[in-house]
Amino acid sequence: MIQYVCVFCICIAALAGIAAGGLYEPTVMATGSTVTPTVLMPGDTGMITVVLKNTAQTSTATESDVQITTQTDLNPTITSVFLDGRNDIRVLGGNSQFTGDLGPGQEVTLSFLIKAPEEAGIYFPVLRVRVRGAEGLTYPVPVNVNMPIATLSTAMLVVTQDDTGYVVPGETLNRNITVTNSGRSPASDIRIRIADDNPYVGPVQTGTFYLDTLAPGASEEFTVSLVTSRSLENSVQEIPLEITYAVVDGLPVALKDSLTLDVHGHAELSIASVRTEPAKISGGEPFEMTIRLENTGTDEAISTTAEIDLPFGGTKEAFIGKIKPNNDGPAVFSLDGGNGGDYPYTLTVTWEDDWGLHTESFDLTLPVKTQNTTAGVIGFIIVLILAAGGAYYFLIYRKKTGQE
Repeated sequence: MIQYVCVFCICIAALAGIAAGGLYEPTVMATGSTVTPTVLMPGDTGMITVVLKNTAQTSTATESDVQITTQTDLNPTITSVFLDGRNDIRVLGGNSQFTGDLGPGQEVTLSFLIKAPEEAGIYFPVLRVRVRGAEGLTYPVPVNVNMPIATLSTAMLVVTQDDTGYVVPGETLNRNITVTNSGRSPASDIRIRIADDNPYVGPVQTGTFYLDTLAPGASEEFTVSLVTSRSLENSVQEIPLEITYAVVDGLPVALKDSLTLDVHGHAELSIASVRTEPAKISGGEPFEMTIRLENTGTDEAISTTAEIDLPFGGTKEAFIGKIKPNNDGPAVFSLDGGNGGDYPYTLTVTWEDDWGLHTESFDLTLPVKTQNTTAGVIGFIIVLILAAGGAYYFLIYRKKTGQE
């Protein structure tokens, strides 16, 4: 029995140094874990304690010519902490107990109250830590329920994904997935399947990946291609992964993980219509112009403004505000009339969405009719003729008649 205890302690010490953050040096790592009591009896309650640490140090950058050193603290933000009992270990308390930042070199100790299953065995509840803007941490913790310690030499697979920023609804994206054997024996017949229960996200080609074997400490990377629907709303999407493999004694192991997609749509604005009041503009007459802008994108546009550069006096800038997807908003301009002719002008639209500030320009032409002076000219000519006729009548015709 002393021999079993020694082997158990050695295995626990080795596992305590394994961080499941992947090959990309995550700043948040699990530096140790303990189970109290060390061996649980079936149905007993116990405590799992895990230490999370920000392993990043203050970085320095030196410019040429003048030696200037800049120090920047790297503070990852932990958004959620969850111990997954994987349907074996019952977690009675401790989930979501910590959210916030960890400074360089800082660490936090998390404790979880658990209840052992009714059957003896070695169980591996998984600690899942989400870090904003970086890889999440997945850390399995071995729990011995009245079993010989030699079982701790089994294989343990950890899946991590790279973080490539936001996902735009409707785009096809690639995600690099890394599978690492964090155990002490090989894993074989490894199958990773993307669950197809999400109607808005699915694999482009294959959704199943196979590895013949994976040695202890080894990793394999593969690329998942996913297509998303334009109907996908802004949210954090969890795409389930079903993982199966065989350990050294041939027993099958099944576990679940997930891909995380941070979905943020783009706002795209275009011209829906241009209308003037009156409909036909005459030179010298004031008028009102309404340009409706339509959001054909997948995210709402906020702080939307429109500006025109017509050479008229009046209001040439309009604030529209928020335009939701598949909706439009009016930009109204009140202008003084100019001379007749065709006036080319540019409509400049600016708006913001989750991706930042955007500007779009549209080239348009405004026709203005020349004022109609024909009627005035004709009227003047008629008056002139009548005046000439009257003068002729009074000055010449009546004079001739009087002489006769």
